[in-house]
Amino acid sequence: MSISKTFSGVTSFIAYTLATYVMVAPAFTVKQFELPAWLAFLIVSIPFGGRVIGSLLYQRIVAILGSRLTFLSSMVALGILSIGSSTLNVPILIPLRLLVGVAFGIATSLAVEQAVRSGNRLIIALTMSGWAFGWIGGALSYLALGEWQLIALSGAITLPFSMLYKRVSIFSVEVGKLGIPSISSILIFFFSFEPAFALQLAPAIVETQGGIIWLIIGYIAAIPMYIFVPVISSLLGETRTALLYTMTSAISGVTFFLTGSPYVLVVFTAFGLGINSIAPRLAASYGASARNMGIALNTAALGGVAVPVISSFDIKFLASLFTALSMVILLVMSVKKPNALLVSSA
Repeated sequence: MSISKTFSGVTSFIAYTLATYVMVAPAFTVKQFELPAWLAFLIVSIPFGGRVIGSLLYQRIVAILGSRLTFLSSMVALGILSIGSSTLNVPILIPLRLLVGVAFGIATSLAVEQAVRSGNRLIIALTMSGWAFGWIGGALSYLALGEWQLIALSGAITLPFSMLYKRVSIFSVEVGKLGIPSISSILIFFFSFEPAFALQLAPAIVETQGGIIWLIIGYIAAIPMYIFVPVISSLLGETRTALLYTMTSAISGVTFFLTGSPYVLVVFTAFGLGINSIAPRLAASYGASARNMGIALNTAALGGVAVPVISSFDIKFLASLFTALSMVILLVMSVKKPNALLVSSA
């Protein structure tokens, strides 16, 4: 792997990881807001709506500023917005959190495009694993800092990392027609990310059992699961690999939401997030391109608002239902495009 490609992988990973950290940190402090469950989870999940706006703006921004300045501006914006989000004033916090989602959508669209352009399966897998690393960071900051205000202020960590913008690959971009992904590719990301959406409920479920540590273990276990998909598919075959990941996620997810067991949570987290690594390749087989992949990914993220907010009314039933249905549908779509799991080692 060339040095330039290595640096592009590093900046893709950093952009996805730090953006995730800033966005998901409130999930660990949701009870500190002392609000109705639906409103507390709205604060946690509203950035998922902002992600759509950010991904749509991304194509215009990257065409005007270029890839490097887009990386710089999105990292700076995330840091400033995170600092501003240290307030507990809900009317102020909600729009700030929405803007965090916009910045996230821009940063991750850049990260995914750069990773997909590299054509390297390791870079793609590591970029998508930024979601797990970001959650691990959020959990560790919760254990170390405890208070939402301090955790929000820690999001300023994006500011020094913004200086890596000169290591970002320079894209050949054109100002032109907005590239819109297919509905099928958006659905691929939605169903692949459903476990991640549902996992926003996990901290509140396991906190009383001292289960945050188990959540961290689950996210750590998820990291190799991102990378092992191509290896497992070469050993078991594409259909069996899709069956392994989706059905394990479905069974462990339903079991966790029904029982609240932190041990089952580890399995659900590892396999549920591991599915994310197949999403870009599978979405590409359904018509998504490197340029509009971010739109597909972040449009699907609207589920990150709907799933936890709706599920909060009856977590045992609704969260279980969302997870089970999503995994079954994803399995069907994967089986129809089996070669998507075979990733070339560019």
